[in-house]
Amino acid sequence: MIFLTPLALFGLVALPLLYWLVKATPPPPREQVYPSLEILRRLTSGRADTARSPLWLLILRLAAVALLVLGLAQPVWLGRSLTSGADRALVLVLDNGWAAVPHWQERLRAARSLAERHLRAGQDVTLLLSAPDPDGSMAAPFTTRDRARFEERLLALSPHSWPTDRARLASQLRNLDQTGAQSPAHDIVFLSDGVATGSDRALTSALAHRSNPVSDMRWTGCDTMLLAAQQDDHGVLSATVSALACAAPKASPVKPGALTLRVRAENGGTLGLFPLGAAPDKPTILPLPPLLRNRASRIVLERDTGPLPGPSAIALLDEGDHRHPVGLLTQGSQDTPLTGQGFFLAQAISGVGTLHRGTVPELLKQKLSVLIATDGTLADETTRHLVADWVRQGGVLIRFAGPVLASDPQAALHDMARTLLPVPLINGMRQLGGPMSWGKPQILSAFAEHSPFEGLTLPKEVTVTRQVLAEPTPELGSHVWARLSDGTPLVTASAFGQGELVLFHVTGTADWSSLPLSGLFPEMLERLVDRSAGQQDPAVLRTLVPFAMLDAQGNLVPPPEAARPIAVEALGHTAPDVQHPPGTYGPHLASKAFNLGNALPPISDEPMLGKALTPDRVSPDHVLAPWLLGAALLLLLADCLIALWLRGLIGRLTVIGFLIGATLLPVPHASAQAGTAPHAQPSGEDDETPPHQNGVTHGIVPGAALETRLGYILTGHDDIDQASREGLQGLSNYASDRSSAVMGHPDGLTPGKDDLAYYPLIYWPITEDVQEDPKRSVALNSFMAHGGILMLDTQGVGSDLSTRDEGQTRAALKRATSGLVVPPLSKLDDHHVLAHSFYLLHDFPGRVQGLPVWVARSGDDSNDDVSPIIIGAGDWAHAWAMDAQGNTPYAVIPGGDEQRTQAYRFGVNLLLYALTGNYKADQMRVPELLKRMEQ
Repeated sequence: MIFLTPLALFGLVALPLLYWLVKATPPPPREQVYPSLEILRRLTSGRADTARSPLWLLILRLAAVALLVLGLAQPVWLGRSLTSGADRALVLVLDNGWAAVPHWQERLRAARSLAERHLRAGQDVTLLLSAPDPDGSMAAPFTTRDRARFEERLLALSPHSWPTDRARLASQLRNLDQTGAQSPAHDIVFLSDGVATGSDRALTSALAHRSNPVSDMRWTGCDTMLLAAQQDDHGVLSATVSALACAAPKASPVKPGALTLRVRAENGGTLGLFPLGAAPDKPTILPLPPLLRNRASRIVLERDTGPLPGPSAIALLDEGDHRHPVGLLTQGSQDTPLTGQGFFLAQAISGVGTLHRGTVPELLKQKLSVLIATDGTLADETTRHLVADWVRQGGVLIRFAGPVLASDPQAALHDMARTLLPVPLINGMRQLGGPMSWGKPQILSAFAEHSPFEGLTLPKEVTVTRQVLAEPTPELGSHVWARLSDGTPLVTASAFGQGELVLFHVTGTADWSSLPLSGLFPEMLERLVDRSAGQQDPAVLRTLVPFAMLDAQGNLVPPPEAARPIAVEALGHTAPDVQHPPGTYGPHLASKAFNLGNALPPISDEPMLGKALTPDRVSPDHVLAPWLLGAALLLLLADCLIALWLRGLIGRLTVIGFLIGATLLPVPHASAQAGTAPHAQPSGEDDETPPHQNGVTHGIVPGAALETRLGYILTGHDDIDQASREGLQGLSNYASDRSSAVMGHPDGLTPGKDDLAYYPLIYWPITEDVQEDPKRSVALNSFMAHGGILMLDTQGVGSDLSTRDEGQTRAALKRATSGLVVPPLSKLDDHHVLAHSFYLLHDFPGRVQGLPVWVARSGDDSNDDVSPIIIGAGDWAHAWAMDAQGNTPYAVIPGGDEQRTQAYRFGVNLLLYALTGNYKADQMRVPELLKRMEQ
């Protein structure tokens, strides 16, 4: 321990003087006997003045003054230090690359602790950083003897998302020796991230001939992980994780089961949770349905405590990992099953991308990559103008010929903005074969090398009997992607703005050719969809410009100053650095992901650079002055109270209470820390159910009896139960904000064990492992018989979002309802009371939409004509879910926020329906009742 103000210790000299003053007493009186005053000896005084202070009070006052003097001397309790002493200068080398993110704050505290003793001794402390700055240069060595400046420098530091450059760091160490900027006698301490790089040998060589002591401090590598994501030719996503071995001897190894892969959408919503396999370094398949995979933006590696920090635990997904959304524009009878163009094209696109139908304004409001227009749908000039603006911004328009296009005189114009055709056409239609033609049906010719259809197998049975012809021009050959055997174009294309115009010179049905009936047709459409989103420009195809980079916190930010483009052919084998940080490259609609996990080899341990050190051998210095001065102040205050008590001005209980309070002052802090420990299992006859588990109070007065709460049945699956809790909490908040219902927090319930009578609505997500339970069925039947509503949700089974087997889920639903009194059901429509109990609704979506909802048929007066059971697959809990921060963690497909609002509104209708019954239905009969009263 040292004193920053040692001269203040001279105040201890005053302690003997204080002792003499406090102990001083007046001289004893001279005794004189007066017999006549003997009666005065028998009188007792009501108040006695002490001649001297009690010994305990004297000690109290001396301790207070001593603590005051020691506090003013500013003592510091020195922590443990790994350096040889304060008589030498110190060089701190701090790794600040991506691998330093997990323990960044611990690294700063260690650097502060290591430097404090040297700075107090007036020695130089030099700080070196191993990762380049955003401008590409290495940070200059920072040398100081001022503690405040060193602290300011540390607070200004932050880690980077690219690796360290140990070769340039070695050059800086050599320059320190050559320029004499550092004292010859100095210690070197590396605060290393422990991850091996390709430039480690250069740093080891620079340290080999140094006589200065070198130490290497390592943190546990259990948090240093590298996530890589891949997608095969069939669109199946998989992920692998490489982890650094735990460097700390006492660190427990990472349990693979504790790791989870969370797939997130662009807006941050969760699309899927997948536990990591027993072997993290082996590919883990992520079985996402196509509709969710198309919206996946990133994969995040998480533990039970939350996401792992840093960009290495994030794998971005580029446009090549998505099936691009496709819009289909048809009209009239073109959607006729088995014969219409809309039917043929929808079947061909179903295995290629996400298909959307509607009018041009409706389709262009969505994020489409491709718009397919059948013959006659672009005849209106206003429609062509809207589509032209969309194509200029990077969209791909695929048109099909037909009688309308063949007879359109504007098709011969050379103005693509007006015609939306890649090439001008000859008026009329060419017919091959038949009684009015000398020719015969033509087959396809081999695709050219520049064609996107290159490599596709040509079926011999595909023939063309009619087509529209392109006007012969010198540059026509550069626009042809597919030809017939006689050389006439079958498919032509041309760039338009940042988008592309593509024309099939035949119809999308089998009346002009047999192409739509072949397997080649969906393959051609798949090639066109894959090259969509503005990838037509050859310069863009060759070079990818930095678009958005991952920072150390995993957020997408603008690229740093030193970021440079990456050639497409070099994307797979480019090493990440400050010029090529992880992130996305290329145009926004055609960006390519560049991830640390895919660009770096599996991480391995870096060789030790010196004496091995661990962070637990370093502790910071502790300033004792605040504690000493605080204790002195309490003692002086206690002395004042005791003096008042001795004079009889205050009671004894006041002093005792103050002393007890001062003694127990640290107790609340300890209690707060103890409160974070796991709760002990309460003793009693039923040890399986704690008194407050899942929000249900098993005491005399349940919490649900004091406020209105919703309930959900516990399934035993933590992720599903959490979604149910967050979903009902989100619905309760939404209903409380927008109606007169005041809702409490939801409770997790076990029918047959918990009292269900206090809940108006119970939500039950059906899982495939649910089993029959007679005790549960009896409790739920009693709940429904007394006016409660039970809502069963199969969580999206039957939609494109679900990968669960419908047969198994149907069997699970049958087991769940076994023993339940289920009335005859009918499909919920907009005439039911649920459709207008609060909001006027026409559909009832959850996380998915379009799936039916089943309610009891009307006419049952035993329950006030209210359906006791509701069954659906909308996955409403995930749509209603709201986390502790007020965010909606799960994505809603495909309608986004608008669909989520509709889901909330259906939930409010359901809640008020459960609380108030069919009063809305009675209001509908009011006009008829008034009419009858008049009669």
